[in-house]
Amino acid sequence: MTIPVYKGRKINKILFIVFLTITLILLAAAGISALLARPEIAWTICIIALITGAFSMLYGILWFIYGRKEKKTEQVLNEVFGQQYASEDTTQPDYREFLLPKDRLTETALRRFRSIVLWTGIAALGVFLLICVILYAAGSSPDPLHQLSILLFSILIMVPGILVQQGIYQKYEQSVPSRIMLFPGKLIIDNTCFYAGEIREIRISPDHAYNPNSPDVFREMQVQTDTRTAAYRIDYRNGTPANDQPFWAEYESFIAALTSWGAVNNVRVFISYMS
Repeated sequence: MTIPVYKGRKINKILFIVFLTITLILLAAAGISALLARPEIAWTICIIALITGAFSMLYGILWFIYGRKEKKTEQVLNEVFGQQYASEDTTQPDYREFLLPKDRLTETALRRFRSIVLWTGIAALGVFLLICVILYAAGSSPDPLHQLSILLFSILIMVPGILVQQGIYQKYEQSVPSRIMLFPGKLIIDNTCFYAGEIREIRISPDHAYNPNSPDVFREMQVQTDTRTAAYRIDYRNGTPANDQPFWAEYESFIAALTSWGAVNNVRVFISYMS
């Protein structure tokens, strides 16, 4: 068998945590089996735990390797952006305001979610029909109750994907801002004011998806202070004017203005390669 290997820090971090959790659960189950005087079951579970533990170690190593690679690439990316904006005139008006089309963005995200639900339902129906065709071709004639159980099975296997997509939509809908204002010495996002002196760092997704291995869905901005980190999702990282995904056309101009504001107000604006 080919061992599945994935590129990217985040995906390997997720897989490391998942396999580590499974391994710990299996080891606990093996310990309980041993206490119940079922050594054969405990030994079998230990073998499975050894396999999942090996996968956990593999993805932990890959997490470390890709973490270092992406950090170096991120530094290079920020040097390029720094040189780009350093060559531009950093003088800017005392006040810059960016109005985001929040209603349009969230409505587009909702249409995307509904489309996914629709096609997931079609896929579930297709799975149901395929199973029934295979059963009839094999000479079996499932009764209505059996057919209903097959249909429920076809629907249930689609539920996790729908729940994930619902979480993605809700996460976006709750965090997209409607207005961002840049003042001398302060940044205002909707009704929240951040003073330049309290901001440790601003991390923002680049204007293009430079990292094809990132599982991130959104382009976002994170404002980090000594007490908290506020995350604001802007649009979808693969959104374009041509596709039906949330897309804000002024995003590139906003990055330039925010970077210039950071240079003037001594706030570090960091382009996040991982996003």
